[in-house]
Amino acid sequence: MLSLLYALKTENVISELNYQFAKMIDQKQQDYNYTAQQQNLAIFLSALVSFNVIQGHSCVRLNSDLTTNPFGLQKKNFSSDFHTEILQKIEGISPLKWQSLLHNHIAFSQDPTQVAPLLFQQGRLYFYRYWQAEYRIAHYLQHAVSLDLKKADIDLHRQILQRFFPKQADTDWQKVAVATALTKRFCLISGGPGTGKTRTVAILLAALQLKQLKQNQPLFKIALAAPTGKAAARLKEAISNNLASLDIPDSLKAEVPTRASTIHSLIGINPHSDLPRHHAQNPLHLDLLVVDEASMIDLFILEKLLNALKPDTRLIMLGDKDQLASVEAGNLMGELGSLIRFGYSNEHSDYLTEVTEHQIYPTVENVPAICNSLCHLRRSFRFDENSGIGQLAKQVNTQQAVKSWQILTNRAYNDLTLACYPKVTDFPEKSQWIQRCVNSVVEKAVELYSDYLNKVKARVLSPEAVSIGEIFKAFQQVRFLSALRVSELGVERLNQTIAEALLQARLLHFKHSRDSYIGKPILITENAPQLHIFSGDIGLILPDEAGRLRVYFETEQNGKHLDISLSRLPSYEPAYVMTVHKSQGSEFDHTLLVMPLSHSPVLTKELIYTAITRAKKQFTLFSEEKIWKQAVKAEIQRQSGLKEQILADILMK
Repeated sequence: MLSLLYALKTENVISELNYQFAKMIDQKQQDYNYTAQQQNLAIFLSALVSFNVIQGHSCVRLNSDLTTNPFGLQKKNFSSDFHTEILQKIEGISPLKWQSLLHNHIAFSQDPTQVAPLLFQQGRLYFYRYWQAEYRIAHYLQHAVSLDLKKADIDLHRQILQRFFPKQADTDWQKVAVATALTKRFCLISGGPGTGKTRTVAILLAALQLKQLKQNQPLFKIALAAPTGKAAARLKEAISNNLASLDIPDSLKAEVPTRASTIHSLIGINPHSDLPRHHAQNPLHLDLLVVDEASMIDLFILEKLLNALKPDTRLIMLGDKDQLASVEAGNLMGELGSLIRFGYSNEHSDYLTEVTEHQIYPTVENVPAICNSLCHLRRSFRFDENSGIGQLAKQVNTQQAVKSWQILTNRAYNDLTLACYPKVTDFPEKSQWIQRCVNSVVEKAVELYSDYLNKVKARVLSPEAVSIGEIFKAFQQVRFLSALRVSELGVERLNQTIAEALLQARLLHFKHSRDSYIGKPILITENAPQLHIFSGDIGLILPDEAGRLRVYFETEQNGKHLDISLSRLPSYEPAYVMTVHKSQGSEFDHTLLVMPLSHSPVLTKELIYTAITRAKKQFTLFSEEKIWKQAVKAEIQRQSGLKEQILADILMK
């Protein structure tokens, strides 16, 4: 089996890490008298769990798919029949019997109290550490939703809600969300772009502080956080702007925080230690924590965050359940978001009807308790019926491949542009077609980045003429997103090609695109908390007043943009083009999505939806019809046991 896995590694089906883990398990089992079938199965499953984790799954579901399509081999063409060889090595044993066959294997446990590298639980196979993280998250949520806060003061809540929300005929889902969060220790608020998630939270925070004042209780100590520096900056800006627009006394506004930090800095995550500064024995001294962009949070960061909260700390999470899940394993937003369709229990529906003055009906019997803590904002205030971006996002989200393509080809919306790749049959050589497709993207990049680079030139000539803030504003108006990192139209190649094209256009000056040069945008890929810089932050290489090159960031300290010397930079990459994953937590006036020239498993409706919803005013697509439709029809299906663990034993009457 190990030689077979080596061949799969050589064919780039599995990674070096997958292979080495399986090899380690094989070495450990040699001291025991396992049968050849047991040894082969142990090696195979070790590689398979490792493979799944890299794909973003937290476990392997033990079903027939594992024997019909292990490692996704069905969609690949090889000279060797790897699939048949795997089945022969494990003697065709059904996945339903794998657990019993390995019941006494040193690397596998059947009981969470018996620690081993791998754990069988409820028809799933985990790395033990991944099961442990899922269990702890589920336990936190079970405990949070089972703890009733004080019996709701219906009259007081109605009075507070009337203070912030004018009466309207249609159900105001922002009002419903605030009403829910007034009574819950845990609340998750999901909504698409422009549905007012941060406005809802600004009102909620003011409402909670007002409630404390009216009840002569101490004001809440509140913190705001997000997974990345960019998302934290956006949260701070959004809360500040929404707070300023509220018709409430300045004294109340002053009690609502606007400063936001990254989750890493909030809980003190240290790259050299698995234990953050804040944990169960040294929790955050907070009464309420608001976390934005929840879909970006992976399993282990979420576990650490929840572990850093006091038992009575309230937690409000914001996000879009339809966006991409985190790069690493974990998909809390998607898993809880899938429960929204159940609606609310009779008791919670009655409470909402009384305090919001909207009729909220229960939808099904035996609603899981967690559902009473979930809110879905359904109306977009940014995109109306005349918005192509809104219509396209809606069609993609419901996997309407044909309709979504028609929206693009009809050209009926001013905020949508389709740059369809030419047909490969129109070119004598495939390489010429590829080059033409690349050129179409690069030419557009030169056109759109010229405004930013002209502002950079103006600052070089006269630092007082153009501020760092103006340059950032110009750069952040436009962003090219690629579906892939490595391909003809992937992030790595496009970043280099665009830089070289900007050099040819005399908008940049450098000897090599790898160099540090004036105007180079960079994306930080490594957390450096000691510098207040985090993965996902955008930096611009610009001269200071003395003409020395420094890297400036949008983060402000004491009214000035944070800047550091080039020598202190953590790992980074160019940022003319970024992956869709890296764009989460950001918005741009004009977003351009570059699709690859052939299908890839990472192309899903969630990826496309996420890219579309980064656009505030204009969305441009580079694609061909077939690739687009295949991607819209595909859907992320992460293997996890988190939802099942959350739902265990918490069904309401």
